[in-house]
Amino acid sequence: MEITTKQNEDNVVIAITGAVNTDATERLRAELVKIVKQRPENVVMDLSLVPTIGSAGIGKILVFYKELDKNKIGFEIKGIHENLYKIFKSIKLNKIITITK
Repeated sequence: MEITTKQNEDNVVIAITGAVNTDATERLRAELVKIVKQRPENVVMDLSLVPTIGSAGIGKILVFYKELDKNKIGFEIKGIHENLYKIFKSIKLNKIITITK
């Protein structure tokens, strides 16, 4: 798994590439904590190149979302692999987080 973070104006874009398995979730968590500390206005996550994600990875994204929401920071997923979209929709994550294919 690779994580690329870009900042433009008041937005942070996180692009994740590769499977988010149990081994990768701690790296993901550490990167997401750094972003919360930056206090951007909005965060956009690109998951279009993530074919699979484990429950631990989904949990990290949910905790990240809750932390952003608590700090009044916008969050959306723009770009999502079809496999992930089906999973996120089945657990109704699309009702909590704005997800755009």
